[in-house]
Amino acid sequence: MNILLFGLRCVGKTTVGLRLSDITDRVFFDTDSIIEKRESKSIPEIINEKGWDYFRTREKKVIKDVSKENNAVISLGGGALMDKENVESLKGSLFILLTADIQTMRSRMERDSPRPSLTNKDPQNEIEAIMAERMPVYEGIADIIIDTDGLSAYEVCDKILLELEKRRLI
Repeated sequence: MNILLFGLRCVGKTTVGLRLSDITDRVFFDTDSIIEKRESKSIPEIINEKGWDYFRTREKKVIKDVSKENNAVISLGGGALMDKENVESLKGSLFILLTADIQTMRSRMERDSPRPSLTNKDPQNEIEAIMAERMPVYEGIADIIIDTDGLSAYEVCDKILLELEKRRLI
């Protein structure tokens, strides 16, 4: 069974995924990183040059590829699960939604490398708009929801491991 980490931008999916894969001795996949490697470009470059539709097509292919893995930790891009085909490809995995409040995401976004706009709005309004659109979908998919606010990656991993133990998955 694969463990999927998903959520909005800057909630800690990649950072937590790397730590969780180390702790659980599972292979780690970050779908955005795989796309960047395959395209030899950053996500912003791909979006600027070829657009969101092209990116989502590449993302779908990567998700189909990693869904064939077993016993992996997979970090998904923020919009990946808005596509029902991607959700279907990943069936049988454990879906873990990572959350954070808007201020936490915004401050992490400011420290992070530039990301392409999803809405052409300023970062605060963009986060609010995307949160309103995606969170109901995310919550309907999630098996586990973990709030990352104020927690280190290792503390988030501890919460995930406790949930896995409760479900007798480790």
